[in-house]
Amino acid sequence: MAAQYDFSGVWRSSYHKADSKNPARETDHYVTMRLMGNQLIVESIPGPSGSYLLGRFTLDDRVATGSYQSQNSPNNEAKEALYYGAAQLVLSEDGRSLKGMGVGFGKDMKVKSTIWELVHIGQHPADVKG
Repeated sequence: MAAQYDFSGVWRSSYHKADSKNPARETDHYVTMRLMGNQLIVESIPGPSGSYLLGRFTLDDRVATGSYQSQNSPNNEAKEALYYGAAQLVLSEDGRSLKGMGVGFGKDMKVKSTIWELVHIGQHPADVKG
């Protein structure tokens, strides 16, 4: 079933998190995806910020379940902090976005959740604006 979707091109990955000390924050990465069987690999496109994202998911119909690892930019307040956890995302019927949640621990060692969305934005890295 997963083979009917086209994961080529550039996607914008955004996740939003909030805690009691900080307002909601959004983190963005531009990523590529590749499907191998029912395994979906999400990897950030190198950019000037130096942050990095890698996700590995199993796609069952339109549900992606897996894990992620994200390293902050050296310029971020968390200075290259490494975060990892689990996520579950639902692929839209047209195959152009995934939405769901991730869960992982923060630097305070408390488990936190994030709202995560990936949206197809174009076929080439040049399609990335800003």
